[in-house]
Amino acid sequence: MIWFLIIGSGLITFAMRFVFLTPAMPRQLPDWAEAAMRLVPVAVLSTIIISEVFISDGTLAPIENNPRIMAAMLAAIIAFWTKSVLLTLAGGLCCLYVLSQVA
Repeated sequence: MIWFLIIGSGLITFAMRFVFLTPAMPRQLPDWAEAAMRLVPVAVLSTIIISEVFISDGTLAPIENNPRIMAAMLAAIIAFWTKSVLLTLAGGLCCLYVLSQVA
């Protein structure tokens, strides 16, 4: 039974990726689809970041004395002011490192 699930999952994954490579697929997506696709990275990254900041060892992390919250807030401020991914990552990571060493 498990082999059928593994093979079935592989076939479904292959089919989903193959569809976009076939000549039958239109080269230009409709406007509504392109507008929706612009929101995908924000939604995915927000989920990953929020879970990493607020969840620790499978439980809700405490709000007080949590260096990840302070680092995330600083990174958000840097991102808002500079619009630079590199500066946001560097600032957030440096802040997290310093706060982790202090605490």
